[in-house]
Amino acid sequence: MSYNPAEGFPRVVPALRYEDVGAAVEWLTSVFGFRERLRWTDESGRAGHADMELEGGGVVMLEAVPAGSRSARDGLDRTWILVWVGDVDVHFARAAAAGAEIVERPVDKPWGLRRYMARDPEGHVWQFNQHIRDVEPADWGASSGPMSGVPDTAGRAALDAARK
Repeated sequence: MSYNPAEGFPRVVPALRYEDVGAAVEWLTSVFGFRERLRWTDESGRAGHADMELEGGGVVMLEAVPAGSRSARDGLDRTWILVWVGDVDVHFARAAAAGAEIVERPVDKPWGLRRYMARDPEGHVWQFNQHIRDVEPADWGASSGPMSGVPDTAGRAALDAARK
């Protein structure tokens, strides 16, 4: 099954950063009843990303706090909003022309998305995405559903490069 979040994801998705994504997945599953849809684990076995859903609808994305980063108390963005748009480049041009603070210019990602990021006047980060191609999760180092913590070194280099 290819990874195409444009199909099956809501138009707006919250994303949360956790110091321990694996523990957050377990907690959200056992306490709130979320189900893990996808997980990416780095070569050390640390979960770096997970997609979670609740009762077949609604999605929340979990991301690891980058190593060596400051905490939310020190100003690290721990939350951001993902929004699906029809054409990222058109949306980016409009936002840039209107004076939006651009955090990341449009870029293609190995998991089949084109995205850009901007910060609103109150400091919230918005990530605008467009699906550009179907990609198998294994092609970028992820798997569908729960993982046993087995690292995927094949997809790690591409994912690390894409996150920079």
